[in-house]
Amino acid sequence: MFKNYVNPTENREANKQLPRLLFEGLLLGGTGLGVLALIFEIAADAFSVAAYQTLLAIHGANGHHEIAILAFIVLSVLLFFGIVPAYQAGAYLRPNAGGSGPLVEAIGPPRMRWLSWIGTSLFFLDAILTIIISSISAADVTMLVLPELAAYRILLAEVFAFFIMVVLVAMGPKRAVPLFLIGGGAFTLFTVVALTIVGATAIGNPEWAFLTEGIVSRLEANGVVEHVVRAQEDVRAVGTVVFFQLFLRSMSSAMLGFSGYEVIPASGKHAARPKWKVINTALTLAAVFLIGTGIVQLFAAQQWRIPATEGYSTLLIEYEIIAAQTLGNGISEEDIVVTNADYVEAERFYESLPADRAVEELQGDEGPLLGDELENLSGEALVEAVAYDLAFARALNQATEGTPGSTFLFVAGTLLSIILLLAQGGGYVGGAAVAANAARLGRLPNLFANDRNGIAVIWGVSAILIPIIREVVVVEAYYAFGFVSAFVITSTTVFFVREDALRERGIEPGSGEARSLKFAGLRGMVASYFMLIVLVTQKTDALGAILLAGTAITLFQLYIANGGVKRARVDAPPPIKAGAPKPSYDVGVERAHDQARQRGHVHAVLDLIAEGAFAKFNVGPDRIKQIVCYLYNLDPLLFAEEEHGDHHERIEEPNLALQATYREAYDERPKILRRVEDYSHFGIFMFIHNYHINWVAPEHGRDASTVQKAMLDILFPLTPHEEIWEEFQHFKPRYMPEPIWQFSRRRYLWAKDQWPNLSDRITTIWTLQDFGLLPKDIDVQTIISVADGKRQMLVKIPTEPASTRRHTEMRVYEDEEE
Repeated sequence: MFKNYVNPTENREANKQLPRLLFEGLLLGGTGLGVLALIFEIAADAFSVAAYQTLLAIHGANGHHEIAILAFIVLSVLLFFGIVPAYQAGAYLRPNAGGSGPLVEAIGPPRMRWLSWIGTSLFFLDAILTIIISSISAADVTMLVLPELAAYRILLAEVFAFFIMVVLVAMGPKRAVPLFLIGGGAFTLFTVVALTIVGATAIGNPEWAFLTEGIVSRLEANGVVEHVVRAQEDVRAVGTVVFFQLFLRSMSSAMLGFSGYEVIPASGKHAARPKWKVINTALTLAAVFLIGTGIVQLFAAQQWRIPATEGYSTLLIEYEIIAAQTLGNGISEEDIVVTNADYVEAERFYESLPADRAVEELQGDEGPLLGDELENLSGEALVEAVAYDLAFARALNQATEGTPGSTFLFVAGTLLSIILLLAQGGGYVGGAAVAANAARLGRLPNLFANDRNGIAVIWGVSAILIPIIREVVVVEAYYAFGFVSAFVITSTTVFFVREDALRERGIEPGSGEARSLKFAGLRGMVASYFMLIVLVTQKTDALGAILLAGTAITLFQLYIANGGVKRARVDAPPPIKAGAPKPSYDVGVERAHDQARQRGHVHAVLDLIAEGAFAKFNVGPDRIKQIVCYLYNLDPLLFAEEEHGDHHERIEEPNLALQATYREAYDERPKILRRVEDYSHFGIFMFIHNYHINWVAPEHGRDASTVQKAMLDILFPLTPHEEIWEEFQHFKPRYMPEPIWQFSRRRYLWAKDQWPNLSDRITTIWTLQDFGLLPKDIDVQTIISVADGKRQMLVKIPTEPASTRRHTEMRVYEDEEE
């Protein structure tokens, strides 16, 4: 069951390359993104959400840190020993799949294909929710640096979402990669160092917990935090039933920290080679990072009794504590002295509350003006609390002012804001990539094939929902269903992998390696199914909305794929008509087959060009592409995308049917070459047809066929005489469409240029014959250099009149259907 399913030779070679693969791509060089570059690229999405994982775990446990820690440990075990092996097995089988839905199409059995439709729908929803979470979180973190902007928090979130969308649409996903590498790398390294300090100081200084109350009260007074969740009793006093309820609820909330994990295999097509090794190593290191940072955050939160503060990350509170105590001048409870000025300011604040509430009501905001705890205090107690908060804030500022702690807080807030901004990029790019894959399958309109259009659509939906959702703790319930469903789909697909997919990777079905790989899928199934059950039971309120939205997107995919309500049965591209207008497809699946056919023909032509098969035509590659695009009705942009696209290698078609269509088109390479050669001959034949008459002299024994044969033998020295003469006899001048003639014309001009150079001896003899200086029955031979001068051909020039020619029409293709 635990036998290594990786080919031993392949594994040894990959291990030798691992030191290089760890750092490859950090400077955007090499064959793609290495391990660290891949982690840094997705760090914005995967690790930024983990900054809120502790808050959500504590919130789900109703403030009980012990329950939150236990729930997170169980989740970590499920991730590391269940989800990670399943994803590693999937990456080994098909590293270019790009997500759970495409993986089903690539390696899953036909009976599971319906999961790919659901996976696409839920991933697209996840992308929208990523934008909402990241933009709101970035606005929340901005409050650490600019607390005066608290009133404009939602507007700021909208601006953040719009800004990243504009950057990605303007630059394109590929050019935006450096932003993710720089931002993700800086955040990851900073977090490792900062949390090391947090963990070490939390172990030795639990007495710093007194700072927590002051920080939380200040956040409430500033309006940054509206709801605070604290444990109301000792965990030992909690009954068994309630304990398990809180345990499962905390687990369901803490899952959010693993949300970006699926982005690693989804980004596999950008990885350096061997892709599977890079992806699998990145999966392991990312899991260690997520688990390690979560444990440290929760332990410090328990030591310093940090409650769940909706709207403000637990991580930032921990940073504020070490900024004052470790990197600052330090502060003790005796340093917090409430002055008369504090009381005066607190009373002024209390007196202004009625007017502020009236303004809020006029603006339609019915929420509490202060945090829950301050709202419930009497007037005198509120003044006391506000005065203490003012004294605490002053002492805290004095402890950090002019010290490394102040710089640390600024860097932490800035980095977290930036990384949360960039986390939107993961949602935009990931969602657009999944939408593009669905468009490639014919399940979404073709406009989604361009990532920029998908990004714009995701932003539009997110912009509508941000003012409605407003809080991270509201959206996390919906968010979790998407990536947990991806865990389920990936694990199930690996367990039920097709036998031909195993054989492609050199694994014999039924062997120990196959059983080991399927066991990895089984472990993933156990872990992911348990997570899904927890979600369904604990986040029931969100289930209806998720099912409704997911069903709507899935039905839309079915409608586009089938071209209507009825199911369309299409398993081949439409017939090819040379020079036909750009087709409009009523059925999405038909479009997918035709585009797969086009990709097959494009790759065939590019490979023929690379092999030098077209070199004998002496024309540039652009002329070849032009005529092939006309003959096979190809989109010329496909050549540009393949030669200057985002990927270092060709990506497999997303399912077996499209792969069969692609392969059938690619295997037409000899036919493509032959058709191009026919039109090359057409151009040369046109020259012979137009110019042979200049040398026809029947009275000297040179009729038309004699001259034509001589010209053919000189211009086609490597082709047997009988073969080229028979082909010429079928030739008939005719009008050709411009794309064909532009190619044939180049061959016409080539023949026109070559004929004077090659025919000097022959035309000299013919001229002498015309003047009666040589007999008409002379036997003439001339030497033609071919193959770059490495070979020479003796060509006999016929002088006897030829027999009557047969006049039959040459076979041409411009009106032929394939």
